[in-house]
Amino acid sequence: MKKTQLSHTRSCLFVLALLFSFPASALIQLFNSEEATQINKQLQILWEPTGTALSIDQVLKQKNAFSWPADGNPNYGFSDKGIWFLAEIANVSNNTDWIVDVAFAQNDLVDFYLVSDGKVISAVQQGKIRGQQLHRFPTFRMNLPFNKEMQLFIRVQSAEQALVVPINIESAPSFESTVAQDNIWWGIFYGGLVILLLYNIVLYVVTREISLLAYVAYIGAAILWQFVWGGHSQLVLPIAANVWFSAHTDVLFLLVGLGAGLFTLTFLDAVQTAPKSARFIRGIMLGLGLLLLLALSDLLQQTLQNYLVYAFSVVAICLYLIAGLESYFNDFKPARYFVFAWSVLLTAALVGMLGLIGIFPSNQFTTYCFQVGVFFEAGLFSVALIEKTRHKLESDVNSVTADMRNNIEIIEEQNVHLDIARKEAERASKVKTQFLANMSHEIRTPLNAIIGFSQELSKQSLPLEQQEHVQIINQSATNLLAIVNDVLDFSKIEAGKLQINQEAFSPGDLLEELVFVFAKDAQKKGLKFYYEPCPLPKKLVGDPARIKQVLTNLLSNAIKFTNKGSITLNIKSQQKLNDMLELQVKVGDTGIGIAEENQDKLFKSFSQLDDSLNRNYQGTGLGLVICRQLMQLMGGKLTYQSEYGKGSCFEIAVKCHKFSKHNDIAEHSDWLNKRVLILDHDPRSRLASATLLHRLGANVTSGTKLSWLAEQFDSYDYFFTDEDSLSKYQEDQLLRVIRTLEAEQRVLLVGANGNPTGPFASHFHKLLESPLLTSRLLTFRDKEEQAPKNIWNERLLNLPKAKILAVDDMPINLRLLNTWLQESPVQLQLVYSGADALALCQQEEFDLILMDVQMPIWMALRLPA
Repeated sequence: MKKTQLSHTRSCLFVLALLFSFPASALIQLFNSEEATQINKQLQILWEPTGTALSIDQVLKQKNAFSWPADGNPNYGFSDKGIWFLAEIANVSNNTDWIVDVAFAQNDLVDFYLVSDGKVISAVQQGKIRGQQLHRFPTFRMNLPFNKEMQLFIRVQSAEQALVVPINIESAPSFESTVAQDNIWWGIFYGGLVILLLYNIVLYVVTREISLLAYVAYIGAAILWQFVWGGHSQLVLPIAANVWFSAHTDVLFLLVGLGAGLFTLTFLDAVQTAPKSARFIRGIMLGLGLLLLLALSDLLQQTLQNYLVYAFSVVAICLYLIAGLESYFNDFKPARYFVFAWSVLLTAALVGMLGLIGIFPSNQFTTYCFQVGVFFEAGLFSVALIEKTRHKLESDVNSVTADMRNNIEIIEEQNVHLDIARKEAERASKVKTQFLANMSHEIRTPLNAIIGFSQELSKQSLPLEQQEHVQIINQSATNLLAIVNDVLDFSKIEAGKLQINQEAFSPGDLLEELVFVFAKDAQKKGLKFYYEPCPLPKKLVGDPARIKQVLTNLLSNAIKFTNKGSITLNIKSQQKLNDMLELQVKVGDTGIGIAEENQDKLFKSFSQLDDSLNRNYQGTGLGLVICRQLMQLMGGKLTYQSEYGKGSCFEIAVKCHKFSKHNDIAEHSDWLNKRVLILDHDPRSRLASATLLHRLGANVTSGTKLSWLAEQFDSYDYFFTDEDSLSKYQEDQLLRVIRTLEAEQRVLLVGANGNPTGPFASHFHKLLESPLLTSRLLTFRDKEEQAPKNIWNERLLNLPKAKILAVDDMPINLRLLNTWLQESPVQLQLVYSGADALALCQQEEFDLILMDVQMPIWMALRLPA
C-alpha cells in the first residue's frame, strides 16, 4: 500500500516538473484520453519558400526557424506554398495509442512525422490527391510512450482550396467513438436528402410538375458536391476519379447554383409571379454557366476562380431570395417557405464562405453550417412544393367553383327547358305506350281469332287442298303474331319497362319442351336433331319465360337457315360461388353461316345480313337483338361463332340460383343395372343415347353395324335402334338378326311425329320418338299401346259445371270462346259491353267473369267491384 502511494506521488512530481520545465505554449501534455483537443494554438509554423518543398530532414535542421502564429485560427488562406506545423507533445496518461487528424478534407497534401531524439520514428503521407486515407480526412496513429517528450511535424499544401488545418489529437478509443458519431450524422444527412430526392421523383412521375424535376436536379447536384467536399468520395471512388472531382469542387458548386436557379424559375413560375427578378436570375445563371465552362477549361488562376465562384454564388442566392419575396408579395403564398429556405441557406453560406476566406475562425460551426443549411433548405423546399401543390389545387377548386357559380344560372335555365322537355317526353311516352297497348289489342284480337278458328277448322274432315289452306292460314297468323310480339318486346326493352322475373323452374323440363317442338320442325325439313343434355339441378331460380324465348329464337333461326345437315342443342353447366350455377346452352347448325364482313350487322336493330336473305327467309331483324338484350338484362351473355358456308353456333350463358340439390338426370330404379343394347349408325346420336342411359344407371353396349349386332349373343333387357340405321338393310336380312337377338324389349326410335315410316315397326315391341329424352325413358315402360287421345278434348270435358260471364266488345272473340267451350259442361253467357255486364250481374250470380281490359266506356280495370 505504501509503495503504491509512493509511485503515485512520483508520477505527480514528474508532471509538475514537466509543467515547470517547459513553457505552457510549447509543450502539449496528453493526460485526458476521453476527449479530443484542438492544438492549433500550441503549434509553431514554418512557411516553405515559394516553389520549394522542404523535406523532413531539412525541416529538422531549421527547427529554430519555426515561429508562433498570431492567433489560433486554423484558416491560413489561399497559397501555393506548403506550411509546416510543429508540436511538442508528451504523453502523461495511461493510454499510449493516440490519433492526430486534420479535420478538413480538401487539402491536397498532408504529411505526418513523429520525431524522437532527432529521428523520425513513424510517418504517413495523405491528402485528397493521394487516395491513401482510411477516413474522409487525414489521420495519423501514434504510439506515445509514457513520460517521453516527442515532436510532431505536419506538412500541408493545397493549390485548389484555402489552407484550412484544424488539428485535433485524441486517444484511439475516443477517436473511434467520434468517427462513429460522425458517420451517423452524415448518414442522416445523405439519407434525408436521398429520401427527399426519391419522394419528389415519384411525385414527378405522378404529377409531371416540372418544378419537381428541377428540385431533383438541384438536390442531386448538392448531394454530389457534398459527397466530394466532405471527403467521402475518397473512400469510394477510384483515385483518378476522386482526383478529378476533388480538383473541380467549384464545378460541382456551380452545378448546384444552376440547379437552384432552375428550381427558382420553375417553382415560383417566375415569369408570372416575379417578372422583374426573372430577368436577373437568367443573367446570373448565364454567368454561372460561363464560369462553369471556364472552370472546366482551367483558364483562370485558381485563387481568382475560387473568389469568383463564391461571389457569383452569394449574388445568385440573394437574387433567388429576392425573387421569392417578389413572388410572395404578388400573392404566391407557397413562396414564404421558399424565402425562409433561401434565408437559411444564405446565412449558412455566408458563414461558411467567410470561414473559408479567413474572416471568421474555422471551427466545427463554420465548417459544417453550410451542410446543415443545405439539409434544412432541402426539407423546406419539399414543404414548399407540397404547399404549391395544395395552392394549385385550391386555385383549381376556386376556379371550378367560380365556373360552377357562373354556370348555375345557365344550368337552372336548362333545367327549366329540360323539365318542359321531360314532361313532353312523358306525355309522348304515355301516348306511345297507349298506342302500343291499343295496337297490341287491336292486332292480337283478329290474329287470335284467325289462329283459333283455323285450329278448329283443322279438326274438321276437309278435303286435302282445303286442309293445306287452313294450315297456311294458321302458320301465317302464327308468324305474324311472333313478329308483333318481337316488336312489342323491343319497344319495352327500349323504354326500360321489360321486367325480369325470378321464379323456380325445372331447366330439364324447359329444355325438353323445346326439343318436343323443334325436333319435329327439324325432322319435317329433313334435318337431324341432336340433343346432348347433362345433369342439371331439378330446380333453378331465374326467368324461364325469357330463357325459353331466347332459345326459341335461336332454334328457329338454326332451322330456318339450314337446308341440310343437322341441328344441335348442347347443354352444359358450371358451378359458381354463393350457390350459383351458370347454365350454358349451345345451338349449332350446319346452315349457310355468316360471312365475316356481315357479322357486325348481326345485332343491329331491323337489320338483315343482306337483301337476298331478307327476301328468302323473311323476318324483322329484331330476333337476335332482343335475345342479346334479354341476356344482358338477366346478367348473362350471348356469343357466337360462324363460318360462311359451314354453319353457326350460338351460345348463351346465364347464372341462376340453385333451388334443389338433386339432379334431374340421375340413377333411377327403372334403369338401374339394366342391360341395354344400342344399334345406331350415327356416332353423335349413339353417344348421346348411350350417355343418357348410362347416367340413368343402365349398362350400355352400342355399335354401328348389323354385322356387329349379329355377334351379340348375350341376353339384354332392352334393344334400341332407329329407322335411319335399319333403312340400310333388307327386311329379311334384318329379321334373321333380330330373331337371334335375346332382348326382352325391342324399341324402335321413330320420327318426332311418333309414326314409323318403314316396314320394320311390326318387329318391335314399342315405338319411341327420337331423340331420347329423360322424361320419355322414365315413362315409356308404363305405357301400353292404346289409341291416341285428344288431350284438349279431355281437358274440356273435365271442366267443372261453372256459370261463366264473358264480356268483350269484339264479337269474334266471344264467338271463338263459345266455339271452344260449347262441348264442355260450362254454362257460358256472352255480353258485349261493361254496362250490360254490370246490369246482368245485378240480376244473376256468376262463378267467374271474363272481361276485356280495353273496352269503350267501362272496361275491366274501371268497372265497379
